[in-house]
Formats: sequence, structure tokens, C-alpha cells
Amino acid sequence: MNPEATQRIGVAAELPDLLAGFGVDVPALFAAFGLDPGAFEPDRRLPFRIVLPLLDRAAALSGCEHLGVLCGLRFRLDHHGRVGALMKSCATLRQALEDFVTWQPGYSSGAIVYLHRRGPDNAFGYGCYAGTAPGTRVLYDIILGVGIRMVRELTGTRADALEFHLSHRPPADPAIYARLLGAPVRFNRHETCMILDDAVLDTRLPGSDPAARRRMLDLARQDGRWAGASFSMRVRHELRRALVAEEPLMTQVAGEIGISARTLRRRLEEEGTTFEALRDEVRRAVARELLELTDIPLGEIATILGFASPGVFSEAFRRAAGTTPSHWRRERRPAAAPA
Repeated sequence: MNPEATQRIGVAAELPDLLAGFGVDVPALFAAFGLDPGAFEPDRRLPFRIVLPLLDRAAALSGCEHLGVLCGLRFRLDHHGRVGALMKSCATLRQALEDFVTWQPGYSSGAIVYLHRRGPDNAFGYGCYAGTAPGTRVLYDIILGVGIRMVRELTGTRADALEFHLSHRPPADPAIYARLLGAPVRFNRHETCMILDDAVLDTRLPGSDPAARRRMLDLARQDGRWAGASFSMRVRHELRRALVAEEPLMTQVAGEIGISARTLRRRLEEEGTTFEALRDEVRRAVARELLELTDIPLGEIATILGFASPGVFSEAFRRAAGTTPSHWRRERRPAAAPA
């Protein structure tokens, strides 16, 4: 796991109150991670190496498999601070989500948000590249709750997704996810996202204010989308985004950052790494996540990650992890997971 990767708390600030309703000893839980639940506020940032185990332990203590969805459904745009206010001022839902995608790197250095075309529809999703842990499953559940609440609060209507995709195995009661989220949920997918049609994305927002949007964009630019970020971090971010859609080429990633491929290579060398090393690092993180959390066949994972064949993927994984993908999956599959 990338030790520098952090995540803004956001809606997870609701976790202490939610857990108290399940009878969990919240102070004891947070103390075990060196945290004070009273200081668990939206603007606080924590390393993924703390966030993910905390979420996993919270779900276990609550006894609620869909705890993450319940937490996400408590989302308000206020949880997103200045970016939430910017989104409210947009003309359409599409513009609001695009603004969020643009400025989200300031909230997380270990995950991406994206809005991609998916055939006739659109995928609004989230993906980690900081590494995987059992709590990743809970985090992805939170994201879907946040996504649908974000859409409904922005539009002022009960706008719904066509369906949801989750990058983990189904729980014991998968139907409860559809009831809570208001649309079919597809488990064992290679990405965590909500599928929206163009009609929903083109919805006019009741809080649209072009002048306010210009002011808030100026403030956002002053803060900087990548303030303090290394080139390595920026490349990891763009690599994870490119993996969702296509093979990540160096020229593509350099273009997204706004420099030439030659300059990017030089900057990365100055930081002691290479594009190829970062690409392999992100690929490994996603491979391990899909192996641990899903039952997607190895051949399909190889294709998703851009390997020439399942054999090439297996050999590359074995060299990096010291074991085969199949063995890695068997060793980490929860004993009680549904078949």
C-alpha cells in the first residue's frame, strides 16, 4: 500500500453516530486506531492504511454487511465542503459531476473519480490505487450511497441510476442493496460505479449560479488541484483512471498532466522512478483488489489490466507477488463468502 496515500473523511464523519445506533463501543473502536471520534470531521485526512482497517472493523462490530451503504446514504453536499458548493452552482448535473472529477484529487491521493461513456449511457465511478484491504469493500459501498445521494440532492428530484456496479462479491442478502439504492446492483464487476443515462446527466440544477461558479472556480484554482503532489502521485492517479477505460499509454498520461512524454520521463527519473514501474505498481494494486474482492475469471482480469494473455498476466503476477493469481485468491477469499 502506498504509505503517502490519504483520503479526506467526508461522509465517513457520520460513522460514529451510525455505529452507536448498532450498539458499538465507538470510543473503544476509534481508540484502537489512535483516533478520537469527536475529532472525526469531514475535512480531516487519514492514510488509507488506517481508513480501510477501521471501516472493516466497524462493519464487523456492527454485524451489518451493508453498513457502508447506510453511511453513504447520509451524504450531504456539505460533506464535500467548497467542492460541494461549486457543484451546487453548476448548470447541469453533468457539469457538476465533471467539476467533481476535476477537483477530487485534492481530496484523495489514493483513489480516482471518473465519468466515462459506457455505450449509450455513462459510468460515474470511483477506484482505489492505494492498495487493497478488507475495508475496501466497505469503502466501495459508501461510494455508491454517496453517488446516489449526490445526484438527488443536486437535482432536487428523486433522480435514479439505471443500475449500480460493485467491485466485490455479493453479500448474504444482495437484495437489500437494490432496496436501499433504488436500482439493480450488479456484483463481481471490475469497477464500482453508477450507470446514468444522458437525460439524468442533462438535468438542469435548481441552484445554478454561473457567477458563483466562476468565483468558486477561481478559489479552487488558488488552492491548486495538485498542491504539494509529486509527479509520481499524479501519474498513479492518471494510470488508475486510464485503466478503467483503456491501456494506459505514457503519451496519454503525460497529456492529461499537461507536459510532454519526454518531460514526464525526466521528472519521474528525478523522483527515482519510471513510468513503467508506476504502471506495474498500479496494475498490481488493481489485480490484487480484483482477486481478493471478486470472482472475475483470471482471463478477464488480464484483459482489464491490458496484458496480452492470461499467461502473461499470471507470470507477471508471480514475479511480483511470489505466488500465482489463483493461489493469491484462494488464500484471501473469506471462508463465509457466498459461492
